[in-house]
Amino acid sequence: MTAALRAFWWSPRRDPRTMLSELRHNGSAWGRLALPLSRAGTNHGDELAALVLEEATGRPVRWAPLGREEVVAIGSIVVPYLRHGGTGLIWGTGVHTPEVSGPDAARITDRVLAIRGPRARAALRLAEETPLGDPGLIVRAVPRNGRARAGTVLVTHFLSYRTAGERARIRAARAAGIRVLPPTLAPRDMIDEIASADHVLSAGMHGVILAHALRTPATLVSLRDPHPATVAFKYHDYLDSVGLPARAAAWSRAVDPVERRALLDRAAADVERIDARIDRLVDGLLAAAAPLRSGH
Repeated sequence: MTAALRAFWWSPRRDPRTMLSELRHNGSAWGRLALPLSRAGTNHGDELAALVLEEATGRPVRWAPLGREEVVAIGSIVVPYLRHGGTGLIWGTGVHTPEVSGPDAARITDRVLAIRGPRARAALRLAEETPLGDPGLIVRAVPRNGRARAGTVLVTHFLSYRTAGERARIRAARAAGIRVLPPTLAPRDMIDEIASADHVLSAGMHGVILAHALRTPATLVSLRDPHPATVAFKYHDYLDSVGLPARAAAWSRAVDPVERRALLDRAAADVERIDARIDRLVDGLLAAAAPLRSGH
């Protein structure tokens, strides 16, 4: 019988230390996402790790804390991995910032099967031949419910619920007929919703990644005011891996029908442009996962 693969992913629900930190710093946001209780303290992008690891390895997957894991995959968790005694293999994870010390990078070089993007690869001083790709792209190979495409969806981030202004923009999206998908939605449900949408507006990275994998036009949006002048390092890293510029549309464009049509046209062109490259990234990730497939 194949043994379960022990994997770590960021999870307030499973990790008391993480939950305490989140309640201290972002408690009001998580409080608004507490229902249903079965999904409280979860984030679809991180929870996706179990699904894509099962698909890539053929093994059942269970969560394990850092130090007892066999693999880390989805998420920007190289620094927590270094800080909290991670020992497993690294398959497609990333970094929040490029500031990783030389000794820390050297300590994990021989554990890296794949890394999210070229910027993380450079920050960790990895060889140019190190495979790239966010493991969320593996959903391209996951069976799903077939539904006709219809409408625009907004994938919110859990931090989208912190301020009154951002919550007002979420309400405005609903009023404009946009389906709002909370970050606590179960991964398979999120996949089905994104696969059946005409256009994805996403306030977080994995909404965009899933849309790209599922060939759904996607636009990264900011619900913040003022609109940020730049996007975070992790977005540059992922978007570099697929060959797209890093940009986030202002919310005013997303709710204006004419502007939203222009965003959709650009996103549809992006999907066509990156499709073959995503296929190559998925092939590379699947090949890189070979050491994870044995378990007895």
